[in-house]
Amino acid sequence: MRAYFAIMKIAMKSILNNKSSVAILLLQSLVPIIVMGYLWSSILAPGQKIGGMSKNQMLVYYCGVNFINFFVWYAIDWDLNNDIHSGELSNILHRPVALQTYYFCRMLGDRAANFLLLAPLVLLGLVYLCMHSGLAVSVITIVKFLVNIALTATLWFMFSYLVGCLAYWFENLFFVLLVKEVMVSLLAGYYFPLAILPSAWRRVLNWLPFQYFGAFPVTSLIKKTSTVFWLQNVALEVIWLGIFYVLMMVANKRGLHQYSDVRG
Repeated sequence: MRAYFAIMKIAMKSILNNKSSVAILLLQSLVPIIVMGYLWSSILAPGQKIGGMSKNQMLVYYCGVNFINFFVWYAIDWDLNNDIHSGELSNILHRPVALQTYYFCRMLGDRAANFLLLAPLVLLGLVYLCMHSGLAVSVITIVKFLVNIALTATLWFMFSYLVGCLAYWFENLFFVLLVKEVMVSLLAGYYFPLAILPSAWRRVLNWLPFQYFGAFPVTSLIKKTSTVFWLQNVALEVIWLGIFYVLMMVANKRGLHQYSDVRG
């Protein structure tokens, strides 16, 4: 356990001790919310809805997806790609933790630092939204949201780690990772709510894991969804967790063999 906490502590310090990173982080968290909030406030008239969401719900939605972005979406695939090609992975493999556990602890430390830095803004934002948007949040809704966040973080880790494993076989993943970020942001509902898409597209996306990276946790918070519907989606998300876990373990095992053959 000491090794795990040490990894998390180092990841936290690397963020908290870098003042430029703190400034960039604050800008990255605020600018998208302000821009998208202004955009949808201009598009939607009072009382008008799009995708079943009002103007206030749309503002809450973008605050929510940005919350998930900064507290869940950690670029494990970029880190794994850099460590493999720089040879740093060799040093990591000699540490007394499993490779996946090492990166998971790095993610927890980095995201914890983000939370410490942005917690005051998050609390102020929640108070403002509850007072001005008419958002009524019950204890059950909060519990569901927290469960969703925990599942989303785990699912994101496995998916991102799986993508990063491609670096075992390919020299340069820059373009692949860049395209992945754009596509996942699109399919996760980061750019716009998935509810505004045609029904045929939504039916396909409902079976894919990407909605759980952003759209589903937030819509389950701002919309009154039944417990049965929520449980069905949680069950599907757990199935995807199992699929990604198996794929991640297989890719990591074969990738390490490839890495050993190349490095000696």
